[in-house]
Amino acid sequence: PVARQRCSRRRGPRGGDRGRSGSAAGSRPRPAERTAASRRPDPGLSTVPDPGNLSAKGRQTREAIAQAARTLFAERGFHGTTLSDITSAAGRSPAVFYRYYTDKEDLLAALAESFLHDVVTPSGLRLALPTSADDDAFFTTVVSGYWTMFTQNIGIMIAVAQLAATQSRFAEVQNEFRRFGMDIIAASVRRAQEQGYGGELNPEWTAAAIALLFENFTTVVAGNSELGLNIDDENAIATLSRIWKKTLYGC
Repeated sequence: PVARQRCSRRRGPRGGDRGRSGSAAGSRPRPAERTAASRRPDPGLSTVPDPGNLSAKGRQTREAIAQAARTLFAERGFHGTTLSDITSAAGRSPAVFYRYYTDKEDLLAALAESFLHDVVTPSGLRLALPTSADDDAFFTTVVSGYWTMFTQNIGIMIAVAQLAATQSRFAEVQNEFRRFGMDIIAASVRRAQEQGYGGELNPEWTAAAIALLFENFTTVVAGNSELGLNIDDENAIATLSRIWKKTLYGC
C-alpha cells in the first residue's frame, strides 16, 4: 500500500493577513453555532399563501405542481419550460395552477425558499470542523452532502442563476446559498490556521474562491452541459474534496 503522506505545517507571518480586519482565527461563529433564524429566507420571495392553511387535497395538488416544475426545470431549464408543460406533467389544469401560484416565477421563488429553509439551512447546523490535517473524512463528508443537495435540486439552482442576473430577489437567493457555503469553508480555514496550517490564507477570500469554484464545477458537470466532461459522482466528489483539503493543508 502507498504510504500516507503527512501534512507539514505552513505558518504565515505571525498575526498575518487572516481577514480584512486582521482578527484572530476563530473570532467568527462556527457554522454549527448559527441558528436557523439567522439564515431565514427573505419573506418577500414568494406571494404563495401559507401551505399550512391548505386542505390535505390542496397540499397534494400544490406539491404535484412543485414536483413537476422541479423535474422540468432540470430537464429543460426555466425558460424552456412553460406553464402548460408544468400543469400537464402534474395532471392539473392551468386554472388550478393559479390557485397556488401567481406565475412561473412565483413558483420558482417558492421552490427556492423551500430549498433554503428545509434543505440548506438544516444541513449546516450540526456540522463539525476538521480535527486534523489527516481528517480526510471531513472533506469527503461535507462535499458529498453538498454534491447530493445541489444535484438533486439542479433545476432550481440553474433556474435561480438564470433569473439572478436581472431580478434582485433571485440574486439574493443565489447569494444566500453562496454565503452558506462560504461560511463553512471560512470556518475550516480558521480551524486549519489554529492547527498551524495555511497562515497565509485570508479565510473570507479563500472561502469565496472555493465556494464559487464548487458552484461552477457542479453546475457544468451535473447540469448536462455540452463541455464533454464525463465525471461520475464519486470522482467529482473526490476532486472537490482534494482541492479544498490541499488548499488548507497543502497535502
